[in-house]
Formats: sequence, C-alpha cells, structure tokens
Amino acid sequence: MNERFSHASRVYRDVDRRWFAGVLAGFASHFGWNLTALRIVTIIACMTPMVPLVFVGYVLAALILPPRSSLPPPPPSAERDGRQWQDAPPPGVSAGELKYRLREMEDRLRAMEAYVTSAQYEIDRELRDKHR
Repeated sequence: MNERFSHASRVYRDVDRRWFAGVLAGFASHFGWNLTALRIVTIIACMTPMVPLVFVGYVLAALILPPRSSLPPPPPSAERDGRQWQDAPPPGVSAGELKYRLREMEDRLRAMEAYVTSAQYEIDRELRDKHR
C-alpha cells in the first residue's frame, strides 16, 4: 500500500452541495475554487461546441469519483464512560475554502505592505499631515 496516499488528498463527489452528481462541488472543494464560478464556467462551456466533451467528462467523473460518504470512516475515537464518542461534525468551511481565504488574505497583506513601504505612502502621509 502506498504510504503517501491519504484520503484527504483524494477528489470525491460532494453530495451535500450537489446539483446533479456533485462532481463540480467535489472539484471546487478539493482545489479551493469558488463553486458558483465553476458552475458558471461549466454552463458557458455547454453553450459552445464543447458540449459533448463537457457532458462525457462529467458523466465519467460521476461514475469514477466516489461520493464523500463512501470513503472509509475515520478511525474510532477513544471510549469514554463506556460509550463511543462520535467525531465532531465537519466544519461549515472546507479545507480548500480555508486555503483560498488564507491565500487571499496573504495577497491583501502583501499589497498593504507594498503600499506602506512605497514612496506614494510617504507623499500621502505628508499631504495628510499638512492638512491637519
């Protein structure tokens, strides 16, 4: 068995946020893409001569990719008070969405740092100080 394989890195069909089979929702959560934007791009692609390619690709992905619930369950948690504690429910935000948000915040922070260290910031600060 491959030791580097983990179920967290696997693409799956997200049946909780699906419209049809959950293929687009699965890709969006795995890669950290915006689901609405991916659906819009797919709809636009269906209005081009690529319709057969999009349709066949979607059907194949729906047949090949496992749904989220078919992945093996996590290892059992520790027993307490003679009963098995359930794992916490998954958070409302996926790991891909968190990665996207962190990347977006890092980009904004870099832009702020670039502005604060620029000559334009010095000019703006001097003008603001003169108007006080």
